[in-house]
Amino acid sequence: FDRPLDLTVFGDHVSEGSINRLLGGYDPETTPLRQLLAKQARLGRLTDGSGFVGTADEFADLFPERGLVRGRTIVCSGQAATSLALALVAPAVAAGSWLAAIDVPTIGLDAASEFGIALERVVAVRTGADREAGRWSDVVAAAADGFDLLITRVPADVSPTVLRKIATRLRQRGAVMLVLDDPGALSCDGVLDADITQWVGLGDGHGHLQQRQLVVEASGRRLPGRRCRLALPG
Repeated sequence: FDRPLDLTVFGDHVSEGSINRLLGGYDPETTPLRQLLAKQARLGRLTDGSGFVGTADEFADLFPERGLVRGRTIVCSGQAATSLALALVAPAVAAGSWLAAIDVPTIGLDAASEFGIALERVVAVRTGADREAGRWSDVVAAAADGFDLLITRVPADVSPTVLRKIATRLRQRGAVMLVLDDPGALSCDGVLDADITQWVGLGDGHGHLQQRQLVVEASGRRLPGRRCRLALPG
């Protein structure tokens, strides 16, 4: 790459020295991306051989397998798409899985911590795909080698051929990818649409938002048409 990858390890208790050890003291100007993320993979990708990634009990009825199936791609859409994605992956990250958030600037420390996500196992990557075509697909393909979970947005200019290769790579590596909003030409296994029905915590001109009541509807080729109601942090 002509420009270094913008990569951040979440966790305010992680020192610069720890980050350097975590990433093998990489030099983003000279170290190939795949080598960088291969080092990340050796830190402890959770491969229990079950073929599933656990999720919260509230979501279990949305999936025939009662959990996220490795190798699949799920779209999270609606008013609370990002919050839904974080809630889905939180139990797996707590259990030891690593999460890569790729080109999702709306995911920050506060948002992730509210869902109980272990910040020391979250890596945020900004690919600069708006400047260089192909960076997004290269990063996603490499991340699939080392992370159980990916959350991303699909750039509008990625070709169907490239997206098919991405889907194949995810299946081969057993990574679960959650796509926020429009997946473009990417073939997805299901869609979870989350709409806010009520905010909790606001009074008549006072108070603060504490909680959101959501309705989540599942659809798509591998998800039955089911619905659940749940509350997420405000």
